[in-house]
Amino acid sequence: MDEPFEVFGPAYLFVEERLELFLSDRMGVMTAELAPAVRSALVLYVTLYGIAIVRGAITEPVLDFAVRSLKLAIVSLLSTTVAYQTYVTDPLFRGLPNALAAAVGGGGAADIGGAFDQFYARAAFLADNVAQEASWTHFGPWILSAVIYVAAALTASLGFGVTLLAKLALALLIALGPIFIACALFNVTRRFFFGWLAQAINYLVLFALILAVLQLVLALVAGQWSRIEGGDPVAGGLVFVALCLLAMIFFLQTPTIASGIAGGASAGLADFANAAATSRNYLLTPRGGRR
Repeated sequence: MDEPFEVFGPAYLFVEERLELFLSDRMGVMTAELAPAVRSALVLYVTLYGIAIVRGAITEPVLDFAVRSLKLAIVSLLSTTVAYQTYVTDPLFRGLPNALAAAVGGGGAADIGGAFDQFYARAAFLADNVAQEASWTHFGPWILSAVIYVAAALTASLGFGVTLLAKLALALLIALGPIFIACALFNVTRRFFFGWLAQAINYLVLFALILAVLQLVLALVAGQWSRIEGGDPVAGGLVFVALCLLAMIFFLQTPTIASGIAGGASAGLADFANAAATSRNYLLTPRGGRR
């Protein structure tokens, strides 16, 4: 473990930089294209609503109508001006993920990739020690060494993939955010805004859960490391593989847990398996009297 292992850390920083550029490039275009339609709809709505109050079709005090109009104007400004960058993009994409990373893992969001690198570096060190126990007449340790590499790679890739999924989905939601915030202007379309908000919270919770699971896995490995490193390398390798399997189970469950907490859509791999099984059964079922 003398040489640092760096794969996931640079990859995470690269993806985050690309997403930052994507958001900075698209926000100006999105708000500029959306502003005329939102302002026209807002003016029309306030005008018609005011006429209805004057005619007596709607009973509402003038002061309440003024407060309502002020709230609608604030929402309109939030979705069509640079205020979106300050009050939505920065908190959702930078502030909250960094705060969650500091609260759960004790570091910044940029340190997540390094944590996966640390996990895989331990696996590589252990696999090398196990391989040294092998010989041409006793090749079992070579097989176990390969299993350690594969199990660690699958575990780290799975957790890292779910982490990138959460960041990418959050960036896409933020990029489309002005449209859904504009939907909050009217009662008929307000449900789309709440759906967008639930999805954003869902992926923030998923991000926090991945950090919590990652810290749990690293703590389990660190707690068993003296036994893994100091005892029989083969037995230590089996313990490490068992920890990898446990970590994969945890990582697979995090999207379902996040969707249950935040009420968003689940991104669990089990959903894809269920969908594939349903499609297969549908294709194999005879229809229209054919056999």
